[in-house]
Amino acid sequence: MALKLTSQQRRYLRKHGTRPELDASELDEELNIIPYLDVVVNLIMFLLMVISSAAFFTQVNASLPTLGRGSGSTGPAVPQLNLNVTLAQRGIIVAGASGKLAPGCDDTQNGAEAITVIKTSAGYNWAELTSCIVKVKAQFPDETKVTVSADPLVPFQDLLSAMDAVRNNGTDELFTDVVISAGVR
Repeated sequence: MALKLTSQQRRYLRKHGTRPELDASELDEELNIIPYLDVVVNLIMFLLMVISSAAFFTQVNASLPTLGRGSGSTGPAVPQLNLNVTLAQRGIIVAGASGKLAPGCDDTQNGAEAITVIKTSAGYNWAELTSCIVKVKAQFPDETKVTVSADPLVPFQDLLSAMDAVRNNGTDELFTDVVISAGVR
């Protein structure tokens, strides 16, 4: 049974029953990403401004090496030690500007595998390293800087023990300015 509508009801349905015209962007079923891109671009601009202003106010204090001469002196250059202590898997390498120290620390030796203090089955010999550093300090009494580095597989506690071994011999100070460097395999 069909519903009979009067002419007045049909006019009302035609007038009010039509859909409003939709915008072309509303007819698509895709997501409108324009507002999202506006926010992202504004965030990028803000971050760039913050980074550039932070870089403007940040200062890095640096000084050039003196190459063995005091500032303004015209005398002969004093030889630099550049002492490096490297912990390797097979032992400890002690090297300076003139080369790597041989076992016993009395002479220098050449070669990539020059181990100064050989590692035993009990571990590193810290007393032998300290006695070697004492001999080096006797030749360079004014030097205080040493660079300590280690193989990445060396435990951190061994690195700390090496730092302690080069800093002092009982109550005698040896190389107090210890710099840690990245180890290289």
